Amino acid sequence: MSLPETATPLVRTATGFFQAQALFAGIELGLFARICTAPATAEEIQREFGLHPKLTRDYLDSLVAMELLGRDGSSYRASPLTATYLDPRKPEYMGGFLAHNQRRLYPAWGNLPGFLRSGESLVKQLSEGDFTDGLYADPKRTRHFADAMDGYAVLLGRPLAEKYPWESVKSFTDLGGCRGLLTMRLAAAHGHLRGVTFDLPPLEPLFDELVEKEAGDSDLRDRVSYHAGSFFTDDLPDTQVYILGHVLHDWVDERRRALVNRAFEQLPPGGTLLVYDSMIDDERRDAAFGLLMSLNMAMISGSSEYTVSEGIGWMKEAGFEVEQPVALNELSTLLIGNKPV
Repeated sequence: MSLPETATPLVRTATGFFQAQALFAGIELGLFARICTAPATAEEIQREFGLHPKLTRDYLDSLVAMELLGRDGSSYRASPLTATYLDPRKPEYMGGFLAHNQRRLYPAWGNLPGFLRSGESLVKQLSEGDFTDGLYADPKRTRHFADAMDGYAVLLGRPLAEKYPWESVKSFTDLGGCRGLLTMRLAAAHGHLRGVTFDLPPLEPLFDELVEKEAGDSDLRDRVSYHAGSFFTDDLPDTQVYILGHVLHDWVDERRRALVNRAFEQLPPGGTLLVYDSMIDDERRDAAFGLLMSLNMAMISGSSEYTVSEGIGWMKEAGFEVEQPVALNELSTLLIGNKPV
């Protein structure tokens, strides 16, 4: 084994939270939302946000170095990344997802040594019931959670619309689809599709609110709908395709199998189940994001990520004929299971 030339990788990893907190601060302060409306000098930003004069320039220039801001002379502007994903007026806005990481996940990871010893998830610590019991009891938390889940729809809506052959599909249901942004984005991308979001009753008002925003003058509101229920106990909508996106990683293996089996039972012959998550490579040595996400899921809900082979195995056990895995992006893998005719 050759010796590493430098400890720089360790330093970069150990100080990675510097960048995360710089990003979070910009969202919490409202800086990115402001800078997306018009450029501003350091002095203007300092006055508008009440920042300390000795810190403002270093902070703004750090954001420039991180490619979150651009700078022309003394004037700061939104970078292309920020203008696309950190402008609340844009359809690709990711601020809710990033704020969720700051509010809920960052504090949890601060107690990683204790969690590794106890194995006690936040759900067990904070509530007696299911993860969703506490989440949906508080309307403010429900909205924050929906804002966060919209981030996954932004990340994966376009690749899912492009990498699966929707031309032959007339209808689909996003099981556990939160307030329905993925359903709306898929239906908007393919004008012949009818989509259903299936999730718990507290999310339905947020779906109704969002569809008005997403539809505009289009026929989208006529092609998407919300079906309230539990995918463990209630009948699933009659559609050609079911989607389980970032859902199986919320549950232990027994319940994952139950969900996949229910999908198989209720799909028509020739129907399809699409499953995507931040899956782990079968050798468990390359998918750093998936492995760390597995720890994350264990901390917040007592569940985990899973390997590609495990996901394929559950689908085959249920009776699906499984196609080759598809990389939706660098972070998520898609499994396609077809119910025999």
